[in-house]
Amino acid sequence: MSQARESSKLPVVSMHAPPAVPEQLVAFATRAADKILLAALRRLFLGNDVPTSEASFRSVVDRLQRYVDPELLADPERLLGLPPKLPKLRVVQRQPLTRLRREVGIDEHLCFATPYQPCDPEYASEYASYPEIATGHMWSWRHLDPAPATILLTHGWGVGPWWMHRYEYDVPYLFHELGLDVYFYLAPFHGRRTPSQARLGGQLHPSADLVRTNEAFIQTAIELRTLISAILARNEAPVGMMGSSLGGYTSALMASIDERLDFVIPVLAPASMAHLLWDHAGDDPLHQRALRLGMTRERFHHFWSLHSPLTHRPKVPWGRRMIVTGLGDTLVTADHTRDLWEHWDRPRHFRFPGGHAWQLQSKRYHREVGRFLRDIGVVTPRAVACARP
Repeated sequence: MSQARESSKLPVVSMHAPPAVPEQLVAFATRAADKILLAALRRLFLGNDVPTSEASFRSVVDRLQRYVDPELLADPERLLGLPPKLPKLRVVQRQPLTRLRREVGIDEHLCFATPYQPCDPEYASEYASYPEIATGHMWSWRHLDPAPATILLTHGWGVGPWWMHRYEYDVPYLFHELGLDVYFYLAPFHGRRTPSQARLGGQLHPSADLVRTNEAFIQTAIELRTLISAILARNEAPVGMMGSSLGGYTSALMASIDERLDFVIPVLAPASMAHLLWDHAGDDPLHQRALRLGMTRERFHHFWSLHSPLTHRPKVPWGRRMIVTGLGDTLVTADHTRDLWEHWDRPRHFRFPGGHAWQLQSKRYHREVGRFLRDIGVVTPRAVACARP
């Protein structure tokens, strides 16, 4: 057990505490929505890019070896580090942010040329066919005067519109009540970064193309580290991350590789994207084909271990980690969340009654985020006390 954990005054909330009966009812009501989402994601994931022969599978396995080299996994900076030259942020749109007819901040949409370059030579030509992902996008709500801290948000699989996630994370609460500067990052293959070849955002990442998924997570990590540098250049105050689902997984990864992050809050986050997808595959014919070709749950995780938080020790201190899960979440189940909680030495954990797709009573976790940031000294007690209940 880490010294940070032993000395921390923050509460350890058990993963196994029994929920109240009303919360069980709320959780039950969300499960139907999760089942619909799961069916859609299973069809989307398993309907693409599964090798069709032993020869093609062996070829993919050979290509995957560059991502699982033991020296690389011990030192992920070799692929996930900051680029030698940081790109400039370009303002797409900027306008005053007002409240009660008074200007209180700046609402921005920024873009940048991705500094990422493909690692796999065969993927390079495919990557060139996706010009949409060569441009990164970030939105922000910034205070007129430097805020005491910044939170960087990112989104889940298949979504990405900033207007949607302003509501999901209650950005007005983070900005106005807690006083944070808020930034939002759009991942490759989502939103306006969806390639024309895809029917919808998220179809091509994560996907059953194991090489493309590794490359897209490498691109994501490099871009996020670039944006953390840009944020710190604007305001040297502490920076933390929060994301939901795929964004929670990404936040946990970034907390494992970037020591500049001051706090991290993964929401509805799997510990292993490979384990999550494998466990939900069921008896789908394409899953059975993968089994016949020699894929297993363990091999699948190994091939994606570079970007799994389970591979790395977190760089964010124990007392500044908080995990949020949904009591009714049947997509990222308790087992998948527990793996991250255990790997992170059982940090602060909060459960709200909602599910994965239908996040009923999500205000509860929003307010718990405020209390967590108060407890670690990122925001003032007064800010949390004055926030609306």
